[in-house]
Amino acid sequence: MLQGLVEQGEVMDEHELKRAADVGLAQREADKRTVERMRTIALRLSCAGFFFGLCGWLLDKL
Repeated sequence: MLQGLVEQGEVMDEHELKRAADVGLAQREADKRTVERMRTIALRLSCAGFFFGLCGWLLDKL
């Protein structure tokens, strides 16, 4: 990344590099939380689907 900035004639000082690293770290943490929320939602939906499928199967057997 830094090489690409140097080639474009833009050089970042240490403060900008640290800020960019902090922003990147914060973004990765936010992405991890988002993925965890999505997995939780998917698990809940699959459990609900299984439950309602089982209920429908049991009602069909009656």
